[in-house]
Amino acid sequence: MYRAVLDTCALVPGLQRDFLLQLAAEQTYSPLWGTGILHELDYVLARLDAAREVPNSVGRRRHLFTQMQRAFPGACIEAPKSGDYAHYQLLDPDDGHVAHAAIMGKADAIVTDDRRAGFDQSPTLASAEVEILPPQTFAANTVVAHLEAGARALHALANRSAAPPRTPQQILDLLAAKHRMIEVAELLDDSV
Repeated sequence: MYRAVLDTCALVPGLQRDFLLQLAAEQTYSPLWGTGILHELDYVLARLDAAREVPNSVGRRRHLFTQMQRAFPGACIEAPKSGDYAHYQLLDPDDGHVAHAAIMGKADAIVTDDRRAGFDQSPTLASAEVEILPPQTFAANTVVAHLEAGARALHALANRSAAPPRTPQQILDLLAAKHRMIEVAELLDDSV
């Protein structure tokens, strides 16, 4: 099965994260993330929650991480932010933990919007044939290969949506408008 590291920037927009993880729950690919990615995700979500004055932020984040672990045991790779990853030769050495998670997890891709890191210029990632894909391209590629699973993912998200409740079509429209998943919307428009 195709294996993909989901970088922090792929996991932070909530709806995008939920759609990508639901595609994985539909058995379309195996998601991976490193301990450094989870550390960053916790930090970013805490900052966003504080800015929005979200109550019980710690509990909400703990619940998210527990759900991710339960749904995808084995997805977490030991790759702390504090490691020495200079050998990956990235433009931004602070992102070495992401490259390390990809190599250690035998990933086929890193799903990221981070162009400053220089993942596409790393000789190690290139020789391991790790693709660097933005979330919208990864989602479109996954849906093209698994059209029915893509439709099931939308319906599963709609069934769980409560505040506010949303239809599969509304979720698809939001994915296209907010997360540039226009190709996903075109592919799934007839399925919802």
